[in-house]
This record gives sequence, C-alpha cells and structure tokens, in this order.
Amino acid sequence: MKTLTKALLVCLMIGLSSTAVKAQTLEEQDMKDYAIIMLAQKAITDKISPYVNELIEKQEGIDGNRYAELDAAAKGDVSKLPAGTTDFEKQFYATIQKRVKDRTDAAGDVVNNLAKYTLGAAKYKAAKAAYAKGGDAKAKIDAYMADLSTEKP
Repeated sequence: MKTLTKALLVCLMIGLSSTAVKAQTLEEQDMKDYAIIMLAQKAITDKISPYVNELIEKQEGIDGNRYAELDAAAKGDVSKLPAGTTDFEKQFYATIQKRVKDRTDAAGDVVNNLAKYTLGAAKYKAAKAAYAKGGDAKAKIDAYMADLSTEKP
C-alpha cells in the first residue's frame, strides 16, 4: 500500500508540473498571434466612434453635443436617459446603442474565433495575462503590433 501511495503521489506531481509548464510557456509565435488578434479587434473598435459621429451628423434634430449629454447620463442604457429626453432622442439613442453593441459584439466574435483557431484558449489566456501583467511580454507584443501596423501588403 505504501508503494502504491508513493507511486500515485509521484504521478500526480509529474502531471501537475508538466501542466503548469505547458500553461505558462509562451513562444514568440504565440505573442505574434496575440498581437494579430489585438490588431483585428482594434481594427473593428477604432471604427465605432467615427461611425457614430457620422450617424449623428446625418441626423436632423440632434447634434454631437446633445448626443454626448445623453450618453454621459445614460452610459449606454436607454432606461437611464434623463427626464426631459424626447421620444425622438430616446429612439435615436437606442438605435445608436444597438449599432455600437453589434460592432462591439462583432469584435468579440473575431477575438474569440481567432483565439480559438490560432492560439487555443489556454495560450490565449496566458498571452492575455502576460500582456496585462506588463514587462517583457507586453513590450514584445506591443513591438509586434507596431511592426504589423506599419507593414505594407
């Protein structure tokens, strides 16, 4: 029985140590792939604000200042619009928020699919954590993003 317990303990320790090494190992290609994922997300989300501004400019009866007031009060939630907001403003604000949400969701879908099919969940989470932590990994990923952003086809 003692031998079985020792053998089980050794197997458990080997399994845990190899899992920990696998989960934390980020290779250069993993960091490049994470940089690509971040750039894809940025390509979508960076277009949201100009798109909203364009919609506001095209709409009669509301301007950028009024929209900014509504957004500051509601913070994306139509039910939190202040008293005195007209039905037109409520409807317009709701339409804009739906379009923003659609684009934000699309960016999330892109990230999820790229993460799933390029890095895999474990490596994506490890890269995201390493990036958030800062240090060498963040510097490398930022450098890859800068290089990729300046490359010409």
